[in-house]
Amino acid sequence: MNIAFAIVSIFPGGGLQRDCLAIASRLATRGHKVTLFAENRRGELPGGVPIELLPNRAWTNHGRDMRFADEVLRRCSGRFDRLVGFGKLKGLDALYCADPCIAARAPAALARLTGRRRAMINLEGASFSPGAKTLCLLLSERQLREFSKAWSTEPARLVLLPPTIDRSRRQPGLRTDGTRESSRSTLGAHPDHWIWLAIATQPRVKGLDRAIEALKHFPAARLLVAGIEADTRQGRSLKRWAHHVGAADRVELLGLRHDIPQLMAAADLLVHPARYDTTGTVILEALVNGLAVVTTEVCGYATHVTVANAGLVIPEPFRQSALVGALAEAQSAERRMTWSANGVAYGERTDLYSGLDRAADIIAATPARSVVNS
Repeated sequence: MNIAFAIVSIFPGGGLQRDCLAIASRLATRGHKVTLFAENRRGELPGGVPIELLPNRAWTNHGRDMRFADEVLRRCSGRFDRLVGFGKLKGLDALYCADPCIAARAPAALARLTGRRRAMINLEGASFSPGAKTLCLLLSERQLREFSKAWSTEPARLVLLPPTIDRSRRQPGLRTDGTRESSRSTLGAHPDHWIWLAIATQPRVKGLDRAIEALKHFPAARLLVAGIEADTRQGRSLKRWAHHVGAADRVELLGLRHDIPQLMAAADLLVHPARYDTTGTVILEALVNGLAVVTTEVCGYATHVTVANAGLVIPEPFRQSALVGALAEAQSAERRMTWSANGVAYGERTDLYSGLDRAADIIAATPARSVVNS
């Protein structure tokens, strides 16, 4: 088949972007042709998937999203057997949805009147409204509940995927084969350093300010952040906050990294106090690599931390003191060793890896919309 994928931004390092490319690769391996449409691309991307850029000059973010959705539909009409969105668009055969449900969140009084919310609701409704034909692939139980309640979407069109960890990123042996020690040395970590690892491209959403603020309570702790470059606006903002809390010399921004399993082997704790995370794939990657986790209840995959007994989950509503208390418990090396062993065992006995294959299966089997082939 000839299949179109559409995503607003494509770049290395983003979870949604990585899933998009991985599913495209799986479909190509099965003999299908996949073309990826995007508004913009950044960084080095793996070859094999043709990318067509559809830039636009709308003034607002929501205006660009709407224009991109319209342009994707125009470009794909009559050219493809399937149209798959990685983000809320129009006229989709399938939607791989990593976003929260906008309709489930009560807006502030003025927000109800804004063009931004109207545009977001419009795009969400294009896939989730009753009577729509889009098959919606969801990543967490929370998503499934929210979309079902807010839109009364037909149950047959809502599919909950298993987790989507790439098996190649599960390498717990790196903690015991000498890689941990060599990686810590390369990072300049001394034996008495307590290394926290955060992996994020959205600092506020993933709660990096919370993690940095917590450093002032733990003088031996050092925070490594993968995914954010030091010379970017986000990086400079984080550095200013670290200076404000008196921890500027203990926060290191590593930028985009492709050696996440090695970084996890070097670290003592994944600190992920997110304000929202549909899934939190990084949480599961940490578990299966033997890295203990401290995270928040709002993350879709936080339940796995509790079930595996591989760290601590901070309840909502979030309190900074609760994060500090959890980190104080995680200071115990003996406790972290227990959590580490529990996470590795959980990764061995639990299906955390088939989500991408399942998504490819469903996309290949999804009936095509007439709007794509008209």
